Amino acid sequence: MASTSVSTLVIFIAAVSIAAAVSGVMVTTVGDIANSVDERGGDVAADIDTDIEIISDPGSGAVYDDSQEEVTVLVKNTGRRTVQARSSAVEVLVDGRYVPPSAYDVTVLDSDAWHTGTVARVVVNESVTAGDHRVTVVVDSERETLRFRT
Repeated sequence: MASTSVSTLVIFIAAVSIAAAVSGVMVTTVGDIANSVDERGGDVAADIDTDIEIISDPGSGAVYDDSQEEVTVLVKNTGRRTVQARSSAVEVLVDGRYVPPSAYDVTVLDSDAWHTGTVARVVVNESVTAGDHRVTVVVDSERETLRFRT
């Protein structure tokens, strides 16, 4: 009779110990997941607030300058936050090829910062041949592409 009580007590203590260990692991894991969600949520919020539009007219002939061998696009900040207007914050691709930041210049027009509603000029020192082309501007995760013909 006493041996049954001792066996039951040992099994009970083992079960409680295992439950405590499992709950400790679960609490740590849930805490890590919550921290990850908080960090990612901030990044997603910034991406949602970022929006750009290329407003250059591809039919005007002003996109590519043969004499300077430059592609110029006007990009409007249509998002809800101010965007960094510098080459390190903006990425450019011409015909699918990455252009290094040293090969283009970003200048905000009529303002000192690229606020909502303001326009930036992106001038890319890149020669292109006659035909159909595209230039893509990426700011954070927002991407806009302009197709033009030279």
